[in-house]
Amino acid sequence: MAETVELSPTTRHEGHGKLVLLVDDEGYVERAFYLNTSAIRGFEAMAKGRPAEFVQVAVMRICGICQATHGTASAEAFERAMGIEPPKAGRQLRELCALGNRIQSHVLHQLLVLDDFVEDEKEKVEAIKRIQQIRKIGQYVVDVVGGEGIHPPNIRIGGMASNITETARRKLYRRLREARDLMEEQHEFMMDAIESYCEEEGIDMETFGKHDQPFLATHPTYGDPEKIDFDRVVELRPIEYYGKENLEIALEHNGQIPLYDGVPVEVGPRARYAVFDAVDARGVLYIHVYRSMETLAAIDRAMNILDELNTSAPTLAEWEPKAGFGIGVHEAPRGTNVHMAEVDEKGIVKNYRIIAASTWNFPTVEKAIEGEKADYAEVIMRCYDI
Repeated sequence: MAETVELSPTTRHEGHGKLVLLVDDEGYVERAFYLNTSAIRGFEAMAKGRPAEFVQVAVMRICGICQATHGTASAEAFERAMGIEPPKAGRQLRELCALGNRIQSHVLHQLLVLDDFVEDEKEKVEAIKRIQQIRKIGQYVVDVVGGEGIHPPNIRIGGMASNITETARRKLYRRLREARDLMEEQHEFMMDAIESYCEEEGIDMETFGKHDQPFLATHPTYGDPEKIDFDRVVELRPIEYYGKENLEIALEHNGQIPLYDGVPVEVGPRARYAVFDAVDARGVLYIHVYRSMETLAAIDRAMNILDELNTSAPTLAEWEPKAGFGIGVHEAPRGTNVHMAEVDEKGIVKNYRIIAASTWNFPTVEKAIEGEKADYAEVIMRCYDI
């Protein structure tokens, strides 16, 4: 008979969660429930009746780690709703700001999972020092381009509030080169650590935490709503997804559960590589590999943008409010972040919906855990950084 094991709260990851596992007599997970226990704060309800400009700024408070992605997805949604076309330089700077956020967020997760893979305290300390240096540079990008490191106010409906100077461009480039060198060292360190962990634990990296769920991604570094058929997206209440037979479980899960074609999907670093580079590494530890690779790619893309950027070009389009509906999509560090906005002729929000990146992966984590030893449940969960 299966034993119920609860891990609450789950630890060393970005959000708030609880694992409920049905474990057989040999310690293997027959059924897993990964519950989102983050407080419901009602951003969608709060947006109704508010000016678009207020909402686009307010939604950056949804997450203290990935604020830039919410500001960007929201701006894109309102721009599509009202037919606004940001200038090229505005889009480039918006992407650059979000890349800085991706860099610092990805390596922050490496800090959180170090204890899973590294036992030597001296090695751990050196890795933490590298990580914090890389994070500082990522935050520097957000600070300079976005105007502030936490809730970047330069991200606006219509583009970006201002361009950067030539001096700032040179400083950013120099700091990103420094980050590239540090990240190469950190990438090699993490790959060695994961390989050693698998050898010590007797884990087959190709099959550990493997699932057969589809991958969803819209762009390697920015976002594209045209890559999602929203007629195939449905959000279920927990009771609808888990069923009345799991009522207590459903009542503990906060928020809705998004599905694509009626099934859970994986979003995030591995999904982006799967969609755009045709990789098919299904073992769950490969998510760490691709998150690390994606950090290097983000640094490279940021430097390419700096090469291409015209620092004298306009960055913000003038616009007048008008009625419409628009969808903004941005590839957040954790996956595909969706904002949907409907506004009236005065630019006042009539309806607003958010499918935050992490919410896609909650049911997918359950699939990855099922069939594995319960002792590894949190290790698998932490691969997803949610």
